[in-house]
Amino acid sequence: MFQTSPAPRSEAHPEFVPPPFACDYKADGFGSVRVHVEGELDLANMPEFRQVLRGAQSEAKIVSLDLRELSFIDCCALAEILEADAFARRTGNKLILVRGSGQVHRVMALTGVLERMKSLR
Repeated sequence: MFQTSPAPRSEAHPEFVPPPFACDYKADGFGSVRVHVEGELDLANMPEFRQVLRGAQSEAKIVSLDLRELSFIDCCALAEILEADAFARRTGNKLILVRGSGQVHRVMALTGVLERMKSLR
């Protein structure tokens, strides 16, 4: 599991500390793999996210990407998810989103990512 330290407190909002980023995967026992992501997913942690997602895709034909504990997602992360989805389609595999809530869901809906990919509520 990859984990980074929380970001320093914001001067504008000294009480706010974003949750630390964490990302891992494990087999679910049914021939598929679940990728769990939490915290903020952005350019700073893209190498770790990419490594975990690609590792999961190399181990199973069906990968579920669980975004329920994600508090933030940026365009770099969206691009990586779409790239992983394209790879899955090219190889006859599946990448299924377990939708995040709040801001993450809105960003994915507004950018058309949800329409393009299979997702679970």
